[in-house]
Amino acid sequence: MKGIIYIMTTAVSGLVKIGQTGTKNYQERMRNLEANGYYNVAGLKRFFAIELEDYDDKESLLHDIFNKHRVGESELFALDQELIRQLLLSFKGNIIYPENIDQEKEFDKVSQVRKQSNLFSFYKKGLKNGDEIIFKGDKNVLAKVVGEREVEYEGQVWKLSPLTYKLYEQRGKLNNCGAYAGADHFTYRGTKLRDLSDIVT
Repeated sequence: MKGIIYIMTTAVSGLVKIGQTGTKNYQERMRNLEANGYYNVAGLKRFFAIELEDYDDKESLLHDIFNKHRVGESELFALDQELIRQLLLSFKGNIIYPENIDQEKEFDKVSQVRKQSNLFSFYKKGLKNGDEIIFKGDKNVLAKVVGEREVEYEGQVWKLSPLTYKLYEQRGKLNNCGAYAGADHFTYRGTKLRDLSDIVT
């Protein structure tokens, strides 16, 4: 039997909802969650949805795999949404959201993004939440560490690479390929993030 497994982001950075619904109920379910929130958490937004055979079993499998990251008995998980999306893309199915996505190309893209993001961790470099980093392109731009790979800038949570892209775009200084390894463009106490030594654990 076919149905939809979906991922929704929330107002809390790093907290996502993994759920399932019947194909005919999907749009109504999304509108309801976006309007009313879930489990006292607000700001739910559609992130990814795929129609699958045996969707009920597959959702149960996801909940089992990520059980250690689960919030109580809810469908909320403290996880990187890209990790869940990558796993769902490995299933044979029909992508419902976003629309007009090539599943194979999207899987390759997500795999590459996750591979790159896994190369850098603030925590492995000894930084902690609240530490401030400085943008190399403008010493007046400060961002605050708020997660293992996330910073807060102007009240919004960012990964380093898209923030770097935005900052160069604002200044009309984008490179030809438009791709940036964020850790090469920010410093901490005068040292480029990429050059900071990993702490020994």
